[in-house]
Amino acid sequence: MKKIVLFTVFLISLSTQAQDRLFTYTYQSNVLNKGQKELEVWSTLRSGRDNYYRAFDHSMEFEVGLGGKLQTSFYLNYGYSKGIVTSNNIQSLETNNSYSFANEWKLKLTDPVINPIGSALYFEYKLGTDETELEGKLILDKQIGKSTHALNIVGEYEIENKFDPTGNLITVKNEGEFKLEFNYGYAYKLNKNWALAAELMNQNTISGGNWEYSVLSAGPGISYNMNGFWVNLTCMPQITNLKTGNPEFHDSQKLQTRLIFSYVF
Repeated sequence: MKKIVLFTVFLISLSTQAQDRLFTYTYQSNVLNKGQKELEVWSTLRSGRDNYYRAFDHSMEFEVGLGGKLQTSFYLNYGYSKGIVTSNNIQSLETNNSYSFANEWKLKLTDPVINPIGSALYFEYKLGTDETELEGKLILDKQIGKSTHALNIVGEYEIENKFDPTGNLITVKNEGEFKLEFNYGYAYKLNKNWALAAELMNQNTISGGNWEYSVLSAGPGISYNMNGFWVNLTCMPQITNLKTGNPEFHDSQKLQTRLIFSYVF
């Protein structure tokens, strides 16, 4: 009888909570059931540096469950930014646009409700106009009553194309960069639809054998889901650069705000 009850709970958790996300930056181990499809829309606002800076990153993701606790997805990404840069005491307005395509694979290993801890492996390949990225994640999570904890350990290798003018010629240099990221999320379900969350993110960059920075950000979030639809919002201000004790505004910013909404069909 006990085995039947556990099996029933397991099936319910798969069917009703297959992909309901509670966080925007931190991933959970759940995957779509076989044949399920999901469309996600992402928008991230990044703002604030020493001078004026504002950037938007948008993604549209199509996910499909393949069965065997495996899912895959395809992303179309577009980003643009505008900011004031200073060179040789001269300020200028710099605008950048980026386009990329990504393919993600996620394999669920254990369940966050039935097993002592939930876990999943994640791999993503991204090809952009000026960079190529390979990313892997170890996803750990646990659901206890109304509380959910999630931890991600992320490794990313990025090859960036640098365009340097040399006289009348433009040369292209490929520069490799390794990033190590840790994400932690905690969420508390207020009821069947609403949840409050908090996320913490530590981003580290290693380039040319040098540890450049270790940015720590943290902030609150809110989540709403109903009948296969969910929407999450998180505000993530930068706290400090753990390496120097001062904020890092060369590659990072004062505030990130991310909105994701999705529908499973």
